Amino acid sequence: MHPLLRTTYLLILLSPLAWGCGQYQGGEFQPNALQQLSADALDQYADTSITLPRLTALSSPSEQVDSLLHYAEWTKNAAEDASLFYAQYAYDIATEHNWSEPRGMSANRLAWSKGNRARFGEDLEDAMVDARISKRLLTDHPNPFWEADLHNLFGYLFNRMGQRDSAKHHFKTALTLAPRLADNSNLVQWNRAMILHNLATTCAPADTLEKGSYLQQSDSIFAKLENWENRSRLWLDWAMFYSNVKNKHLIADSLLRFCLAYGEASNDLDMLKDAFQRRGDIYKKRFSRTKDTSDFSTAARQLHIRLQLGGNGTYRSHQLLGNLYQYSWVFNIDESHLDSAIHHNKLALEGARQEGGIGIMQDVSINLSRLYPFKEEAFQDESIGRLLHRNYSGVVDTLTSYAKSAYQRINEVEQRDQRISAATKRKNQLIISGFVLLFIGGFAIIALQRQQNRRLRAEMSALRAQINPHFMSNSLNAIEHLVNQGENRAASKYLVKFSRLSRQILNSSAEGIVSLEKELATLKNFLALEQLRFSDKLTYDIQVAEEVDANMVAFPAMLLQPYIENAIWHGIKPKEDGGHIQVNIDKEGKTLRCVVEDNGIGREAAQKRKEQSVLKQKSMGMDITQRRLRSLGRVNGKPMLIEDLTNTDGSAAGTRIILKLPYKKLE
Repeated sequence: MHPLLRTTYLLILLSPLAWGCGQYQGGEFQPNALQQLSADALDQYADTSITLPRLTALSSPSEQVDSLLHYAEWTKNAAEDASLFYAQYAYDIATEHNWSEPRGMSANRLAWSKGNRARFGEDLEDAMVDARISKRLLTDHPNPFWEADLHNLFGYLFNRMGQRDSAKHHFKTALTLAPRLADNSNLVQWNRAMILHNLATTCAPADTLEKGSYLQQSDSIFAKLENWENRSRLWLDWAMFYSNVKNKHLIADSLLRFCLAYGEASNDLDMLKDAFQRRGDIYKKRFSRTKDTSDFSTAARQLHIRLQLGGNGTYRSHQLLGNLYQYSWVFNIDESHLDSAIHHNKLALEGARQEGGIGIMQDVSINLSRLYPFKEEAFQDESIGRLLHRNYSGVVDTLTSYAKSAYQRINEVEQRDQRISAATKRKNQLIISGFVLLFIGGFAIIALQRQQNRRLRAEMSALRAQINPHFMSNSLNAIEHLVNQGENRAASKYLVKFSRLSRQILNSSAEGIVSLEKELATLKNFLALEQLRFSDKLTYDIQVAEEVDANMVAFPAMLLQPYIENAIWHGIKPKEDGGHIQVNIDKEGKTLRCVVEDNGIGREAAQKRKEQSVLKQKSMGMDITQRRLRSLGRVNGKPMLIEDLTNTDGSAAGTRIILKLPYKKLE
């Protein structure tokens, strides 16, 4: 390389680094070396009215962010609401000043707080959005603590979502990183014990040896550290472990009695509620084996005490009591238990509707449907259909709000990153313009910058294509239609599939490229939803050639969905007898070939229907997808071909779309 060109190249590359060197990068916030506070000091930080005047008195925003991160960490166990407030405040300041590392730290703490607040799985998607934002921002600032903490965080959230395999992978990775977290050996051991406890919660009920081993290792470490708070929380899970082992009921009960004693001594409301709930559960199990009414009475007493403790999630207490009374009524212990079961289930349904507890709503709705025929008068003037319709309509509104909030936050992140990218581009162009007359080599940097910007636009287009308001609106309208028609089981099934597909879209929204297998899984969920919507009018089949390794092939996220949606709505929907979607994926040399074929009414007839329609909208998803195809790289021939299929008599037999993209292995 020519010396002048080399000098120019280095100056241009180093100037953005020099521009960023003066930026605030997190100050002294080191969670793994944080000073521990007394209970009185924590009470002061839990009261935001006391801390806010101190924050406003600080001279610089960087000092405010440092203080807020400390406050959020100190109060994460003692005052959940205050911790969430401090983390959000820090995130807002860091975002305003474009401080990526503090922004990543505060997003991490936001994810933990939101995950803890979602005690029964409500709105975990929002916590996952914060976790992914944190990962993306902190990846550029390597730090052993944050690397391990992020794996622990993702393990925790995946575990709450019921994805045990993903959770176990992240927990095991965090376990290997734990020794690097601090010089303090006690802190290293504490982290190891916490991760072992988390690993135990990912084990399936049948994996008793593995779960028992993790619990034993974790308890041994907490015992050496004399950490009774975490040890008592571990004993909550250990008690349930023993409750499933024959002749270990007394051990389980003694562990829970200790947890109750510790909860009362430390005034830990969550500990008390969990312990009473689990005691109720183990006595219900005994009752199912012995049919001894004293076991039933003990179980009911524990759950009533849990209900009286109040706090968040009281609908969970009503659900547990409803289940218990319904179970006892089946065995004819007392006919009045039928009234109690209906009463508590109705309260649980109402509470779950208000807080968006869709999983609990499904269980409670099934129970109420089973109880209704035995005592219709208990529902007074409201039929079971109207009751379920009212509550399902409410939870649809809640879920829509959650989904819109999560999608809106992703859009805001995208827009902000676009602004940052534009600012970086302008800065680099100014630097290049100073050298362009002296050094010819500056033009190479311009070309590189343009190439990077094209890749960025392709990724952003992928994100916009994934977050499809049109699809969300159609799905929610379909759910509302099913509820209005009284098809509550179908509505429940649709909600589950819609939630699963939304989560898959969120999971892939942080990156424009995913594995072909992951893309096909999302596609199958989408087609399953469409199949539910159109009932027997839609069938589909997806075939992948043997030479294509779906696990290893890189594929643009949500690339096929707009074409399939177009085929369904414009080709198959107008047919009275329904239709079929066929997807075939194979390999031609260095090209991945994707064929989407339908047996619909054909393009000509679809175009006539569109011209006759009052609503004439241009498909933005199709336009974005075609632009993405062009940006993926060169292939032999055209990247997209459309063929009109005909019958032997010349009539339309459907449409075939052939997409070609470079065959690439997943990095």
